[in-house]
Amino acid sequence: MRKQLRFTGVGGQGVLLAGEILARAYVKAGKYGVQVGTYTSQIRGGPTKVDIILDDEPILYPYAVDGEIDFMLSVADKSYQLFKDGVKEGGIIVYEPNLVYPSEEDKKRWNMYPIEVITIAKEKVGNVITQSVVALAIATRMNDLDHDLVFQAMIETVPSKAVEINKKAFELGYQAAEEALKTNA
Repeated sequence: MRKQLRFTGVGGQGVLLAGEILARAYVKAGKYGVQVGTYTSQIRGGPTKVDIILDDEPILYPYAVDGEIDFMLSVADKSYQLFKDGVKEGGIIVYEPNLVYPSEEDKKRWNMYPIEVITIAKEKVGNVITQSVVALAIATRMNDLDHDLVFQAMIETVPSKAVEINKKAFELGYQAAEEALKTNA
């Protein structure tokens, strides 16, 4: 089972953290996971992406291949526009509908799911910084990844003082993905 995933946003939104946690979860389970982040020299506010490869077999080439990415989650339009073409035809794209604006052509090309990642973090969890964990949970559900495995890796990665709020963020993100899948079924 090889999965290639991509998170995109702008510097400071935590997309690199989400990728790190996913890769760590798979390595901890005795499987294979790598993540490679890319960001502009602007760092904060510039386009960022992290590509994650998860596999049961050793990963010989640690970079996702554009055109073969199964899943992308984007929380910033400039990054979405810059990196969307890496997703394979018919792949899944989750986007923050308040900040990302896919074209009608995009909606025909990919399976698109609008999920208010930032709104969930800010209003339901109560802390916008948890958006990376909300995104992580959405990716977990949308890709049928092991909930408990990723959840445990998240707990072990976030600062101890932030574990409880991130548990809430993970569960709310997971539920939002579940609802989106039911809506589009």
